[in-house]
Amino acid sequence: MWRDLRYAVTGFWRTPVFTIAAVAALGLAIGANATIFGLVDGLWFRPPGARHADGLVWLFATTTEDRPALWSYPEYETLRDRTRSFSGVVARGRRGASLRFADGSQELELVNVVSTNFFSTLGVAAAHGRLFGPGDEASLEAQPAVVLGYAFWRRRFGKDPSIVGRTIDVMRGRPLPVVVMGVLPESFRDLDAAADRDLWLPPQTWARLENRQTFAQRTDRWFDVLAVGPSGMFRSASLRRAQADVSAVASQMAQAFPETNAGRGVRVVSHVAYRMEEGGTNALALLGLVLLVVLITCVNVANLLLARAASRTREIAVRSAIGATRGRLLRQMLTESVVLGLLGAVAGVTLALWLIRLIPSLIIPPPGFRTFAVFQADGRVLAFTLAVTLLTTILFGVAPSWFATRADVLPLLKGAPAAERTRRLDRAVGPVLVILQVALAFVVLCAAALLIRSFDAVRGADIGVSNGEVLTAWVIGTNGTPSQMPAARLAVKRLAAVPGAVHVAVAFRAPLSLSGGGIAKPVILPDAPVNLSIPPPSIKFNAVSRDYFATLGIRVIAGRTFDAGDEQPGEAVVVVNEAFVHRFYPDGRALGSTLRFGTRSDPPHRIVGIVQNAAINAITERPEPYFYLPYWRAPYGEATFLVEAAGDAASLAVPVRGALRAVDPSFDPARMITMRQYIEFWSSGSRATAVLAVTLGLIGLVLTVLGVYGVIAYRTTRRTKEIGIRVALGADPRDVLRLIFREGASVAAAGIALGIPATLGATRAIRSLLFGVSAWDPGAYAAASALLFVSVCAAAMVPARRATRVAPSVSLKD
Repeated sequence: MWRDLRYAVTGFWRTPVFTIAAVAALGLAIGANATIFGLVDGLWFRPPGARHADGLVWLFATTTEDRPALWSYPEYETLRDRTRSFSGVVARGRRGASLRFADGSQELELVNVVSTNFFSTLGVAAAHGRLFGPGDEASLEAQPAVVLGYAFWRRRFGKDPSIVGRTIDVMRGRPLPVVVMGVLPESFRDLDAAADRDLWLPPQTWARLENRQTFAQRTDRWFDVLAVGPSGMFRSASLRRAQADVSAVASQMAQAFPETNAGRGVRVVSHVAYRMEEGGTNALALLGLVLLVVLITCVNVANLLLARAASRTREIAVRSAIGATRGRLLRQMLTESVVLGLLGAVAGVTLALWLIRLIPSLIIPPPGFRTFAVFQADGRVLAFTLAVTLLTTILFGVAPSWFATRADVLPLLKGAPAAERTRRLDRAVGPVLVILQVALAFVVLCAAALLIRSFDAVRGADIGVSNGEVLTAWVIGTNGTPSQMPAARLAVKRLAAVPGAVHVAVAFRAPLSLSGGGIAKPVILPDAPVNLSIPPPSIKFNAVSRDYFATLGIRVIAGRTFDAGDEQPGEAVVVVNEAFVHRFYPDGRALGSTLRFGTRSDPPHRIVGIVQNAAINAITERPEPYFYLPYWRAPYGEATFLVEAAGDAASLAVPVRGALRAVDPSFDPARMITMRQYIEFWSSGSRATAVLAVTLGLIGLVLTVLGVYGVIAYRTTRRTKEIGIRVALGADPRDVLRLIFREGASVAAAGIALGIPATLGATRAIRSLLFGVSAWDPGAYAAASALLFVSVCAAAMVPARRATRVAPSVSLKD
């Protein structure tokens, strides 16, 4: 083996052009592959740093609306107490709160409200201090406590261990002194790969911050429920048993509480499957594209090795004649492939270490928050890179080794050119692999073209909000109490007086504001012409002031929006969107109809207006039924003030903050974001995916062009004598040019023809990534075909032009 390695290194040293070309191609592909895997791993697949993560499953509520739903805390307690398939069941709810500092300033922090058994069930230990557990309920009732996330502890407190035991002020409208119980370890950030939370609160502390009713109402659903089972809980048999167990508990709840739980089931999903559902399409699409680039590289290097093998046929014949078996020769050739692969891996990892540092520049963090994803070339990335290296070594090394060791010994030892052998190698080096390379490049380029068109459609999408120059100021301090409503009304008047303000409105939530669309209510429609499910569907809504629609530029389709009378005691009214009408009033007779919330005994709300569909959670979402209530008759614990600016909305941030704090210090905004920033964030995912796809497409195109050039140049060199004879017999240089160019054009045409059906199948996998464009968009296919055909033909022109300058006297001399 040592002799084989030494011989391989010597051989590569003697052919520097070949070695540099092969290692550069492999390094580029392996580096891109490692970088994309680092991106995918950091965003979706990095495992949580919990001891019992391998048995972690998610318990998703199911409804008649066929979409995953959350749980209320009483429902979680029932699941925790009655299921028998798990060693523990935990709850986690995502919230936001402010931290107040000594200078009076506030900072919005991300909060996880978790059940007291959360850390002990998952097997998470404290880095400093201790974590609350099942036995701490009584002490937590007496003294509110908090656990700090490691990144937050490092950023805000400089990793000061003395913070444990000290008191900090957490705010949800009013400050609450809470004791820092401990700090989480750096390895545990959250259950989602790209997520992190600053503060971790037990239910007892959150109840003191907000209100205790949220943990008593069965319809107040904002908790994820997870469970830990035996190691390997992801196996189908274990999941089936667990599914039957929790389904029985869900049925018991539906019987015991028909008004709130009828029609609600449960679905058990392993943590691995959940991560695949969350990032599967994006992750697999990116990994699929980069693996196609790796295949293009394999074909490219295989072509180089085959050309090299054709020039070593006499060497192989001599080695066979003096006793080398075919197995011995195969081992030598495969050893050379392994050495080449390792050199490419070293180059690729070096490239990846640099590229991974650039990934954060592609990721736009949520407005007002920090980037939580961690991208690093750790053991997982390196292990994946090693696996890809071994795979590519086998792929590009087997065919050249097989052909090289099939040399006819006797003719070669006699000095014969072994014409038949050369023709076989030429057939392998030329059309077949190059056509495959072009076909693979066509798939990558088509995917890139589709994603570019999709990003363009996202940027130009009609999201129902026509005004991006709106500043949103999210205030937690209103609390929705009657005593603070006059202050909130005064705040609206003060904001209207800010220089540069055109319209001012207030709402519970702003569109696209990372809030999950606000909260939902079960809606009963006694006048609707369609049969509704039982229990009634839960529909998201917003509470808004009468200037909300004008401020955001949301068009009124029919009827009217709210007026001053709707904000006073009297008839309750509601405004609905177009999707609401299409879903529940297909006859179009929604205006004047009534709806009730919860039960038929609740007071009716009359529909007075229909507005266009406006984005709720994301730009690319499908429109869903939505309705609006008058804010001043239905305030909800928080307020978002919206200020339309005559110019740049961001320029109003300072005066708006000052006006709000002047009204009430508790109105200091926890977050101030413009609608344009929200829109840019929600389109950033499409932009990043398009950028990565274009990058991979260009890499594949460059490798394909180089491969085509190398093969045609090699074949042209071997046809020098033939070309000389043609020219000596009177062939015009243009005839020679057409001869060589025709070969490149035929390769391009055949590769594209082969690539079209492959692309039709492959692009089905990225349909969910596309917005406003079909997976079979003819414009994308035409653009990819034209770019690839022109590039391949241009690559063929270089050796073709060189062939026209061949002098017959030189080519026929031998």
